Amino acid sequence: MNIAGNLVADATRRIFRDLGDPQALNLARDESWRAPLWRALEDAGLTRAWVPENLGGAGASIAEGFEILRISGEYAVAVPLAETLLAGWALARAGKNVPTGPLSVDSASKDDALMQMGAAVRAMQMAGALQSILDRSVAYAKERVAFERPIGGFQAVQHNLARLAGETAAALAAAGSAADAIASEPSFNDAVLLEVASETGAAIAHQVHGAIGFSREHVLHRYTQRLWAWRDDFGSESRWAARLGAHCAAKGADALWPMLAAR
Repeated sequence: MNIAGNLVADATRRIFRDLGDPQALNLARDESWRAPLWRALEDAGLTRAWVPENLGGAGASIAEGFEILRISGEYAVAVPLAETLLAGWALARAGKNVPTGPLSVDSASKDDALMQMGAAVRAMQMAGALQSILDRSVAYAKERVAFERPIGGFQAVQHNLARLAGETAAALAAAGSAADAIASEPSFNDAVLLEVASETGAAIAHQVHGAIGFSREHVLHRYTQRLWAWRDDFGSESRWAARLGAHCAAKGADALWPMLAAR
């Protein structure tokens, strides 16, 4: 990542660390934290990252916007940052002015480009959330003692954590690959569709934490609820699988390998 990208990432992480810490929000008595968090995101230009400067936005690159989304996923805060970024991107792409404030998009839209971009956005957020879930699960396994030893010393727990690490690595790789394809391709072509179309982690994390992970007092549920809320936005896994299968079938058998090898 270049210097500008690092500055964007640092600003995003600082804002969420100071105003969107999941444990602090978990203990909050009301929703009064939302206004200062959103104001800080707006003041930093993060909500309009994908809007060009000539339209009043920050003019950030596609890659920088996806880094904002990955970090926001690490904090799993329920604010419409992704939706506002997407709406700004879609409006700017159409050459229209982007209004201020939180925005929304239709996650069941018929616009193929918006659906692919939206699916990639959710994938990046989920990858960020899974990374935090993995980190917290590993830390918990080191701290939680059963039968006079940390539960991380038990083979079954180690096996579950290894599976969770694999799921997290796969999610980060897939989301990063989709983001790279969108950033590098001139249009939403076959390459982008293949990358975008490519719930286990949440279940494993709850197995490691046991019943406490479902309790309101523990922060884990804030992450897994976000994963469950995000996973079907902009098309479920089965919908994308069906679309990808139909796309490959329409191209014909001879075109499949060249399409795959091109990536």
